[in-house]
Amino acid sequence: MSLTSAERQLFAALADLLIPAGSGFPSASEAGVANHGLDQLLTVRPDLLDPLKSLLLRAKDRSPTVFLQELQTNDPAAFGLLAESVPGAYFLNSNVRAKLKYDGQSARPIDPREDYLDDGLLQSVIDRGPIYRPTP
Repeated sequence: MSLTSAERQLFAALADLLIPAGSGFPSASEAGVANHGLDQLLTVRPDLLDPLKSLLLRAKDRSPTVFLQELQTNDPAAFGLLAESVPGAYFLNSNVRAKLKYDGQSARPIDPREDYLDDGLLQSVIDRGPIYRPTP
């Protein structure tokens, strides 16, 4: 089961209210959140499809602005679903990430230096030495 073109258009309209164009960045619909971005998101989070379809069914034939305001006030969980899905799909766009200068997650080696010793906070514990009570 996937989203119809009407559902995708409605998702784009709602998404543009959450992420409008500005400061050189595209709006959510210009970034393709209702198309490739949403497909990518649903590939890794297929559990979101049914709740999104249900939300879009409730928004059908309603003003996106009014629906979003009502959703935020009366159904915070559904609003949260939209508020997570839209940016999730938006930031999958390579042009948006390039404008943010975000290359994505990458592996970085862990610094082997014991930085927790730097400020001397543990020095009294180290100086005291090991203390313990033997267990029976």
